[in-house]
Amino acid sequence: MDKQHDKLMNDLHRLLGTQDFQNEGDLTSFLDSIARKKIPTFSNNALTNKEKAQDLVFEAYELTPVKARKKIEKALELDPDCIEAYEYLSGNETSLELESVFLEKGIAIGRKLFFGENLELYKGHFWGIHETRPFMRCLQLYSEVLYLKKKKKECVEILEEMIYLNPNDNQGVRDQLMLYLIELNEASKFQKYAKMFKEDEMTFSLFNQALFTFKTEGDTPKSKKLLQKALKQNKFVLEKLISGLPTLKLPDHYGFGDESEADYYFDSARYVWRQTEGAMEWLKKHSK
Repeated sequence: MDKQHDKLMNDLHRLLGTQDFQNEGDLTSFLDSIARKKIPTFSNNALTNKEKAQDLVFEAYELTPVKARKKIEKALELDPDCIEAYEYLSGNETSLELESVFLEKGIAIGRKLFFGENLELYKGHFWGIHETRPFMRCLQLYSEVLYLKKKKKECVEILEEMIYLNPNDNQGVRDQLMLYLIELNEASKFQKYAKMFKEDEMTFSLFNQALFTFKTEGDTPKSKKLLQKALKQNKFVLEKLISGLPTLKLPDHYGFGDESEADYYFDSARYVWRQTEGAMEWLKKHSK
C-alpha cells in the first residue's frame, strides 16, 4: 500500500476544500491549473485535529515501531475516530485476535460516520469518496483475518458488503469472494457475481470461472473451453497449480499475463483448487 500516495491525495483534497467552486467547469479549470505542479502542504496551524491525526499516522509508517506507536497514540488523542490509526495498529500485530480487535474498532467507527442517515450519500461510492477509503481498507483486511480464523461465511458477508457499498469494486475483492463461494458451494451467489462482473476477463476471473464450471458440471466441453481461455490469458498458472510450490516472496506488482500475476493467483487460489475433488487431475489431463 502506497502511503505516500495516500498522503498526496489527502493534501489534494485539503487544497480542493479551500476553493469555492460554482460548477464542474470551475473544478476542471482549477485541476488543469495545478497539473504537473507540486501539491502544497498545509501548516499544522491550518489543519483540523482530524487532519493532524491523519498526518501523524502517515508519519508513523516511516518510523521505528516504538516511535510510531507514540505518533499513533497522539493521533488518537487528537481524533479518537481516526480510522487510519486503527488500520496502522492492525498491520503491526502478529496475533490474529489483536488484529481483529483493531480492525473491528476501525470498522465500527466507519459505520458510525458513514452509515445511518449518511449511507445514501456514500453508498455506491465507498472508494471514489476519499474519506471512506480507510474504512474500506479495514473491511478488506478484516475479511482476510476472518478467513484465516476459519470464519469463512463471515468473511464472505464482509466481501459482499464491500461490493454493495462500492459496486465498481476498485479493490478487486470479487476475486477472493468468488473463490470462497466456490469453496462454500454457493453456486447461485457465484453466478450472481459472475453476471455482475461479466466484462471481467482477467486471469483471476477466468480461472475462477473454469474451476466453478468444473466443480458444478465436471469435465465437459464448456469447462474445458473456459480452462483453455484462462490459459490463453496466463499460461503460467497451470504449472504453478500443478506443482504446488509456493512463491517465497510475492513481487510488489504484477503485469497482466506474466508469471508474477500467476504467482498472485496461485497464492490466493491454490487451497480452493486443491480441495476441489478431481480438480488437480483435471488440470494435469489438460496440461498435455
